[in-house]
Amino acid sequence: MKLKTGDWIAIGYVILYAAVVFFFPWDYGIKPVKDIMDGTLKEVFSGETAAGIFWNFSFTGSFSDLTGLKNFGHVVSAFPYLTGFFKVALLATFGEMLKVRGRTGSWKTPQLLPKFVIWGIFGLLFSLVFALFAKGVEGISGTALWFGPKPFIYGTAGWGDRILMGFSISLWCNLIFCYPMMLAHEWCNTCVTKKKFVGGAEFLSGLDPKVWGSFMLKSIVFFWIPAHTVTFSLPPDYRVLMSAVLSLALGFILTVKPKKD
Repeated sequence: MKLKTGDWIAIGYVILYAAVVFFFPWDYGIKPVKDIMDGTLKEVFSGETAAGIFWNFSFTGSFSDLTGLKNFGHVVSAFPYLTGFFKVALLATFGEMLKVRGRTGSWKTPQLLPKFVIWGIFGLLFSLVFALFAKGVEGISGTALWFGPKPFIYGTAGWGDRILMGFSISLWCNLIFCYPMMLAHEWCNTCVTKKKFVGGAEFLSGLDPKVWGSFMLKSIVFFWIPAHTVTFSLPPDYRVLMSAVLSLALGFILTVKPKKD
């Protein structure tokens, strides 16, 4: 298959996104500052002038350090809503465009800007909901409410406990949150497509039962629960990276349309 100009741009977009994440040049936290008196470096643990975004990247010729990825995790932890908006909007919208490219051969996606904003708003929601479910399930782990280690501390937990906790968080997050979220996103897209507010009865009557009564439910069981088990088994600073990648798949899946008979 011959690649078009838009295809090369899309490939470049994915490479650029990955490069920004893995070679992120800024960090957030307490910056070492030079002591004017003796010329040495010391950590400052108080004072507003010491905290904030600062340049913290030097290429060592090795990928083992992963400084850029660590920087990215720190900044995401400090600004979860801002970064949540853009990481989901950028990749989930690209997932929708990818689906359009597969159907029509063109990357042109109708109402692209409104869809980008909608995905960004859902990114804000994901930032909150992921933390809520993670802390909630960790809190009830090892009690009469739910099995698992008690207390669960990620830094000291073995991989078996981490995977078990990742599965537990993924299970409850997807069973409670996933399907309503996908329905809400479909309603937003319907309003954008029809350029008007769509009532509940009109919206539900337009849903295809093959997609929403079967395919989406199967995607939760066979894709989202296993995928987010991996997500929640990772360290907290890396979960946002995994969820950003999965948001591309989410944008792709939510644009599935039934085949014509």
